[in-house]
Amino acid sequence: MTDEEKAQRIDRLLDAIELIQADRKSEALPILRALIGEDKDFEDAWLWMSLAVDSVDQSVVCLDNVLRINPNNLQASGALYRLRESEMRSESLRARLRSYRDFSSMSFFVLMVIVLFAVLLTSASRLF
Repeated sequence: MTDEEKAQRIDRLLDAIELIQADRKSEALPILRALIGEDKDFEDAWLWMSLAVDSVDQSVVCLDNVLRINPNNLQASGALYRLRESEMRSESLRARLRSYRDFSSMSFFVLMVIVLFAVLLTSASRLF
């Protein structure tokens, strides 16, 4: 890639960044997609794409690509952590609720066994 081509790529990336900052993400997306299409390892394009896409899942994919390219990218790892933080909290809550449910089910089962034995003992004592 020539210096002129590199400069054009950077100019296009800067155009996309300006569009994102102006909240014109839909206009930035085609530019970023083209840049990534030309170079799947364009770290900065993936990073800015994570801000331009519509869904959290798409942002996660973009940030995962940034970290694939550069595992030491602190911006991407911090953003990915923040995106997954609420998901981790929700999973923790679901695990806690499952344990309450399991405890309740076991308690109900034990209670039913006790009631069954009490009924059987009462019936047996009437026979003698």
